[in-house]
Amino acid sequence: MSRYVYMSIAVLALTACATHPTISPVPLKRGETFMAYTLSSENVMPLVVYRRGLSDAWDLGLRVGLPVVGSGVDISRLLSTSDRRSDVMNLSYGFNPNHNIDITYYRVSHRTRTRKKDSVRRLRYFGLRGMFILNGIGGRSSTRFGVLVGGGRRVRAADEASLPRFHRFQWELGYFHDFNSMPLRAVIDPKPFDKGHELWQDRYADSPHSTRTGFPTEHARITGFSLRVSFPLRVAPKGAVDEDGGS
Repeated sequence: MSRYVYMSIAVLALTACATHPTISPVPLKRGETFMAYTLSSENVMPLVVYRRGLSDAWDLGLRVGLPVVGSGVDISRLLSTSDRRSDVMNLSYGFNPNHNIDITYYRVSHRTRTRKKDSVRRLRYFGLRGMFILNGIGGRSSTRFGVLVGGGRRVRAADEASLPRFHRFQWELGYFHDFNSMPLRAVIDPKPFDKGHELWQDRYADSPHSTRTGFPTEHARITGFSLRVSFPLRVAPKGAVDEDGGS
């Protein structure tokens, strides 16, 4: 029985899609660290994320997949920041069957509101991403562009000084399209994109969506889909609670 379990995990690992960085929800100070584990649709096993502030403007990130697939390294540059939001540029490399390089611009809203009884911080962000797969499962390259959105559960405390730096969890959803593999309007069509599809053109024959054995390639729809939830490995300051009232 265990033999089949190991074989199944190996097959899933070999079909893992491109992976992406997990950014810190707030700008890191020099020497400050951010740790989390990420569950994503892109990877079979959880990813462990470690980020460290190199300065007040730069931070370096490392993600480690279990066992190896999904691992990667990235670096972020804080372009501007205020009490309400931050603009961040990120460059990332992912080690997986679809080796990918990402360039992402993030606009992160981390506004804090002080009310009569407490203070509340929200987390919302969106990003524009260019994604380059150098040599995918199918032996070809793929260039993708798309958007992502993310956020986190609101946190609150008796005063602003007691608010935790990091949220209890954060989520992210994105899609990055390969315009050479299929038209954008065919993405939400559940039918296989092949010669039988009404939007098919001969030029798409150079970008097959599956291998001969049926595994999705670097051109497949699923390769551009990203859904993840990250859980920071941080302890909130005493007295800080999240929106559901938990400590």
